[in-house]
Amino acid sequence: EKKPFLQRVVETYKRVKKDSALLLSACSHLLYNKELMASLAESGFDAMLTDPFLPCGPIVALRLALPVVFFLNSLPCGLDFQGTRCPSPPSYVPRVLSLNTDHMTFLQRVKNMLILVSEGFLCNVVYSPY
Repeated sequence: EKKPFLQRVVETYKRVKKDSALLLSACSHLLYNKELMASLAESGFDAMLTDPFLPCGPIVALRLALPVVFFLNSLPCGLDFQGTRCPSPPSYVPRVLSLNTDHMTFLQRVKNMLILVSEGFLCNVVYSPY
């Protein structure tokens, strides 16, 4: 079923907000579980492997004073582009989930721009509670 664009945007927003709240709750339960956190601290780990997409891993590593090794091909919210100061014009560089190539039609470029704008909004929804 093909739904109107605005309806899909609203449904995606609601789903992201719900999933984000669930992940935040799980992270809070982990961090406030004194017994588990003490056990992790006593284990003597050298480093923590984590996915940077979910902020709970780096937060746990910070709390345990462990260095972090990220495993993901890109950082969320365009932080990899900001960190490297690598230009990423949406008129030429396709966004990860767009399925576009670097040879885009005008409508694909518009879609790419909309994805870029929505990423900033969704990143704020996901990461602002942390």
